[in-house]
Amino acid sequence: MSSTQPTTIISEEAIKSVLPPTLYRLTEALPKTELDVIIREARACEDALEKEIELLERDIGIDCNKKRKLNDDGNDNDTASDNKSSPEQLVEPSIAIPLLPTPYQPGGGAINYLEDVQQILGTDFSPPDRYFTVSALLGRLRIPLKLPATTSAAAAAAASAAAASSGTTVPKSKKEEMEAEKKAKQLRLSFEKQQALLTLDQNDIYHQEHTETTTLLALWKRISSHRTSAVFRKPVNPLEAPGYQERILFPIDLSLIRKMIVCRMIKSYAGFHRCVGLICHNCVKFNGRESDYSALTRDFEDNVDEKVLEAVRNAAAAAAAAKAAAESKAVAATATDGAAGAAAAAPPVAGAAAAAGTSGAA
Repeated sequence: MSSTQPTTIISEEAIKSVLPPTLYRLTEALPKTELDVIIREARACEDALEKEIELLERDIGIDCNKKRKLNDDGNDNDTASDNKSSPEQLVEPSIAIPLLPTPYQPGGGAINYLEDVQQILGTDFSPPDRYFTVSALLGRLRIPLKLPATTSAAAAAAASAAAASSGTTVPKSKKEEMEAEKKAKQLRLSFEKQQALLTLDQNDIYHQEHTETTTLLALWKRISSHRTSAVFRKPVNPLEAPGYQERILFPIDLSLIRKMIVCRMIKSYAGFHRCVGLICHNCVKFNGRESDYSALTRDFEDNVDEKVLEAVRNAAAAAAAAKAAAESKAVAATATDGAAGAAAAAPPVAGAAAAAGTSGAA
């Protein structure tokens, strides 16, 4: 029997409760123009998904008209649907993506959904794959919040895991137990990190403006020297990434962030954190959420989050230690002043007593 305590399993309800505020946190780094694009793309995605779901429901015998009537007879709480933007209102980059069905291709026209059930069931893709900005937001999610991989990606991951485990001599049952425990521990630690990130916005030290650049430059150096940061240290060369300028509206990289720190455009941990978040958003937006670059981006952002959390914790501990030292010094000073006052008052009393003794002796 193992002596270690079993890892607590994170409930699905707990994960769902953290997902919306996490998505909101990821949008804080984005310029308003980019947020407007996300809203329009999300509405177009929702419209396309509803049409595909309706096709699937009709195929299995669900009466969509009856379902829609039940929804309409309920209450008019979906007023936002009347203001949905149609796909034609989106300005999409005209970039073809291999393997994507035509309706999912950027700039593929007004029809942004598959009109055949067999096509829907036979592809690994979905309407969000057409819209880069929405896909980028979803692609930055990490375990346990990360969306499931597409079928092909999941199959490739399973095959890779099976190949990696073929040479081990650990008994299968023991190995499965160890893997399950390891996975549960990773999920718990990642979930706790997501919770910690959500509390940063209420931390004064996170938003506090630094009076000098030393601290932020030291944080920048720790992040820039990490193995996952290599591709983010310099600007993207448009000649090496055709279509980058058309798709990415706000390019940024680590070298630019360093200049922004030196020029005092970034003065806080929060400002630094959000600018790095824009780097991650751009990378996933350009490369797609299931690409190798996006997997690297998730590792990079995970390291950045860890370094920022560590910096804030250390700064809070240093501030608490300084406050405690100041209070201790103040108490010591008060005690010293009291002792000095008592000592100053003591000689006259002692002199009087001595005088009285001398007089008695005479």
